[in-house]
Amino acid sequence: MTSKRTSRYIVWGFACMTALMSVGCGQGPAPSSATPTGHAPLSVLYAGSMTKVMEGTIGPAYRRSAGVELAGESGGSSALAQMIASGIKQPDVFISADPLVNDNVLLGPSHHNMEDWYATLASDEMVIVYSPKSRFGAMLKEAADTGDWLNVLEKPGFLLGRTDPKLDPKGTRALLVMELAARYYHQPDLVYRILGSTENPKQVFPEETLLSRLTTGQLDAAFAYRHEAVEWGLPYIALPKQINLGDPSYAKTYATVSAPGAGGKQQHGAPIVFTISVPNTVKHQAEATAFVEYMLSGAGHRQLLKDGFGAVDITLLGDLSKVPKPIQTVAAAHASSGGGQH
Repeated sequence: MTSKRTSRYIVWGFACMTALMSVGCGQGPAPSSATPTGHAPLSVLYAGSMTKVMEGTIGPAYRRSAGVELAGESGGSSALAQMIASGIKQPDVFISADPLVNDNVLLGPSHHNMEDWYATLASDEMVIVYSPKSRFGAMLKEAADTGDWLNVLEKPGFLLGRTDPKLDPKGTRALLVMELAARYYHQPDLVYRILGSTENPKQVFPEETLLSRLTTGQLDAAFAYRHEAVEWGLPYIALPKQINLGDPSYAKTYATVSAPGAGGKQQHGAPIVFTISVPNTVKHQAEATAFVEYMLSGAGHRQLLKDGFGAVDITLLGDLSKVPKPIQTVAAAHASSGGGQH
């Protein structure tokens, strides 16, 4: 990812901040006051879609290998970034589901240097994941084979889930996918037919609970990342590359549509990229740097790929002079080995 992004101010009113403070963020088991090696827990905020892999695999594995426990907390990336910006949360590491969250809320002098830099971590694509318990299960399975998914989503009584675009990039991406689908299938009214209003209360749920609602049969299907379907072992409908936000070769096509993002600000479509950073709220710099290395090139990164994420070139953005030397070394080594194409 080589395009230069321009940071912009996002002004949030008191009512918005109150809403953010009320967001229910998923949280793993309470960490002990210190790990067996004497290290303090490392505070990591991460996109809610990563809850399963972080709590079930990466967190425990990192504790065993590095002797450092992760005090992890998940939520919508936009909401978490605003909590960092407002001082509500002070993490050592932040993993976002969208570079625009870093650019528009945390990065650089225009955002009070809450973050000096970030690195691209992994790629993904949007899919429609569905419940094996759904009464539309047979139709959804057939749609996964034939690609005739729009017809099923419009069935009377079909329960479709997505997340809030103000708080979570995945919610914005669901809107972008449908805008692209409307053009791809030449159906101008498709977005409203499938989604209703932007914040349709019958469809919009917190990111941390969306898939649990699906697995318990409260929803028939939901917009999700491919890695979530892999992690949860759920069936899904793959979408055409022209609309799934997962193929960089279609970046220009994705950019032709826009949808409301954080704070209601319009956001253009772009290939999906997750990022990782050490915000300036860090209390354990050495441990945070080591964990970022683990996620970019170590066992943490291999676990992401195993769980359905895609590889991406490691690109450092922001003030590169502030990037810790070990992370600069990882990025340089990755580039020399062929980057995300290996």
